[in-house]
Amino acid sequence: MSNRFSKSMLLAFSLVLGGCAAGPNSSPNMVFERKGVAVPTMTQYQYCHGYGCARQLSLTVSDADKQGLIKAFGVPQTPQQERAAMAKAVAYMEQTNAPKAGTENDIGGTFTGYGQSGQLDCEDEAVNTTTTLMFLNELGLIKHHRLRSQVTRGFFIGGWPHTSAAVVDVSTGKSFAIDSWFENSGVKPHIVPYEMWSSGWDPGKDGPVPTGLQ
Repeated sequence: MSNRFSKSMLLAFSLVLGGCAAGPNSSPNMVFERKGVAVPTMTQYQYCHGYGCARQLSLTVSDADKQGLIKAFGVPQTPQQERAAMAKAVAYMEQTNAPKAGTENDIGGTFTGYGQSGQLDCEDEAVNTTTTLMFLNELGLIKHHRLRSQVTRGFFIGGWPHTSAAVVDVSTGKSFAIDSWFENSGVKPHIVPYEMWSSGWDPGKDGPVPTGLQ
């Protein structure tokens, strides 16, 4: 077995062990507890990279960051608009933090840039995206959703293990994955209904999610 394949298998098993299923009423804090990362606050949080939060950069939300988040989020009026606003805020935060961590050249997907420096896997992305969502919530911007733990699919049965940040639409009780793993650094994450996402949805294979479903 090659060293590269061994590392890939270890990565996959770490996802299985670290991505146990969590329901829609789960706490977003579970995302951080699973990886041994401190629950983020405005005064100190960890930006994860290097696969499975192997590397962490300690950061603080500045006044400029807060204003940037507020501007990126805008003033959405509906649940669907609010999910789109979350995606814009997540992209803004990654554009802000990636140069500090040296991950601005992160290539979408775990294996495309495997072995290269400055890369993030889906566990890193789930932590960083959930961090941004918690800040939006703390700023009082999120009105139509509640935060939850990450969603996970695969476990080698029906696909390769994969995990993503997620939120719950309070008007319907439905979960939506906010998945930033498929795209390069700083690109807006995909908003995907959980049922579609958990079935193995992949933008490269299935195309973008229809606007009315996001």
